[in-house]
Amino acid sequence: MLEYYYIHFDVNTYIDNCTQNIKRVYTKLEKYLENPTEDNIHHMRTSLRRLEATYQSSPKQIRKKKKFKEFASVGKRLFRINSNIRDIDIILEKLTREGKMHEQQLEHYENPLVQEKENQLEEARTIALDLRRIVVPSLYDKNKTDKNFEGNSMKRLAKISRKLKNKIETRIPIVIGDDSKITELHELRKDSKKLRYLIELVINKEENDTSKRNINDDMDVLIDNNYQKILEHLEKIQGMLGDIHDYDIALNYLRQHKASNNPLITSTITNIIKVRKAKFDDFVNYGKSTRTLVVNGGL
Repeated sequence: MLEYYYIHFDVNTYIDNCTQNIKRVYTKLEKYLENPTEDNIHHMRTSLRRLEATYQSSPKQIRKKKKFKEFASVGKRLFRINSNIRDIDIILEKLTREGKMHEQQLEHYENPLVQEKENQLEEARTIALDLRRIVVPSLYDKNKTDKNFEGNSMKRLAKISRKLKNKIETRIPIVIGDDSKITELHELRKDSKKLRYLIELVINKEENDTSKRNINDDMDVLIDNNYQKILEHLEKIQGMLGDIHDYDIALNYLRQHKASNNPLITSTITNIIKVRKAKFDDFVNYGKSTRTLVVNGGL
């Protein structure tokens, strides 16, 4: 059962957020190149996800710009390799926490992963430098945008949002009904994240701050509440499924390991499966008790 909320589309807000998302990539890129810590990798990946939302939602006349197209493409490559690096960190974390191995035992499994991470970081740095060299020109000049820009932007956002909403609506009962649907679970998590970042593109962050808004404006209050409910719901789904997916990453690695029959590994797998089941049960309970919130009207 779906609950619909109206989200207002304002072209100036959309333009400001798209522009900010591109600038944010350069900002996070500098910190990432300086020191690719787990936090900086996380912030880099998040900024690249928002870049993807910006690129995919933009009208054709913006998407076909050579530099922007190249920037988005290289950004995707950097995102993928940083996802691989994050997966290694997740596996190392699960081995330490759920593996309950002695330090000497852990080293046997840890050393190859650490070496692989170093190799991936070297490759990621090369891609990051390529991305930094691409200078994206001003794309969203309010005084120069095509007269059809507003209508085309709104139509494209609505099209992508409806597609994601339909995917989420279809996948939730499938995932809730069968904890072995790992692919569907992963896709549901990604779709929730994509829809969340799309909605963020039409939010005026300053007006959404109650300290800067006239609290007597009932329509603004309604819209702000809609934003909050939708984003909280999508972020909740994303977070719960993200936790489960992390355990799936570790399980997949351990099951394919050449020492998968080793008692230490089988014990670790058993521990991870137990924790994963508890996380999955939490998601099922949440999914059954909560309606999916999606956008309507302006989007």
